[in-house]
Amino acid sequence: MLKVILRHARTLMRNRAARSFLFLFALFPSADALTQPAYPDQIRQLLERDSTTIVITDSGLGGLSVCADLEALFRNSQAIRGVRLVFVNALPDLAYTYNSMASIEEQARVFDGVLTSISTTVHPDAILIACNTLSALYPKTAFARNPAIPVISIIDVGSKMIAERARASKSTQVVIFGTPSTIASGIYQEKLSAFGIDHDRIVAQPCKLLESEIQADPNSDLVNSLVETYVDETMEKISTKASGRLSVGLCCSHYGYSTEAFRQSLRQKVGKRFELLNPNKAMVALFNVPKRKSAKTTRISVEVLSRVPLTDQEVQSIASALAGTSRRTAEALRHYQLRTDLFPLKR
Repeated sequence: MLKVILRHARTLMRNRAARSFLFLFALFPSADALTQPAYPDQIRQLLERDSTTIVITDSGLGGLSVCADLEALFRNSQAIRGVRLVFVNALPDLAYTYNSMASIEEQARVFDGVLTSISTTVHPDAILIACNTLSALYPKTAFARNPAIPVISIIDVGSKMIAERARASKSTQVVIFGTPSTIASGIYQEKLSAFGIDHDRIVAQPCKLLESEIQADPNSDLVNSLVETYVDETMEKISTKASGRLSVGLCCSHYGYSTEAFRQSLRQKVGKRFELLNPNKAMVALFNVPKRKSAKTTRISVEVLSRVPLTDQEVQSIASALAGTSRRTAEALRHYQLRTDLFPLKR
């Protein structure tokens, strides 16, 4: 796998974004950062218990869709007797976001504080990092060196799912929509290459400010306009190769709330020759295990914790988007717990 990385190193060094990724990769504690953990075995062991506590964390509210889908899955499959789902908003401060921090080390230090506090206060049996930015940071945290519980990265499961579906559908191009920081890191490009997707087939499109506008209102005219703009920019990059099928990854946890905007915009450009792939769904699919005979009903609780206050507009917009999947999750968001001591700030 390391040979794959080295093979593409010269190509990657041609632009600043790629150099940033190589710098980030060099900081990872493991030489083989693309190794896929044994997530299925970990989850199988987790669900052999009578009850379990699972934390889902994100630097915003995008990962709440993972929480909602998990609640629905456990409610319908009855795979376990009791489940406590706790969503933790890992945003440290409204004026001190991960994107505003001066260095990768600073970002990792703050996120390490989140993970440590989650472990000691919530006492989860597993942590799901339902955020691409935080997933890229996780290997750099002290917590990652010796985690006592399974920690599942959405980039790991998302890149694997996108590569498998792209091969199965024989797509000519793989498109990655993500935040500027996720795209600049190059991590999806490298992981997809490691899974056998030729680097020249991958088109990465940064979508500046889109996640913030989606959190405010997933169905707004501004969101639709931004999506159309970014799809147009993508088509300009692949116009000479657009005769085949596209595998399109929505590689920000927020983007799934606006799936229809992506679908309509892509349909105008390439008709039906595309497939939308959401890593959030791949993360939830890991828990799709056979029903356990002894579990007649599943007791489920959902909590939403945040260190920063959420606006009424954010709460109502995202709660409305979640309600059709999980009323429990929507209500937990409407009654979220504001805890200013949720985790420390390690500036």
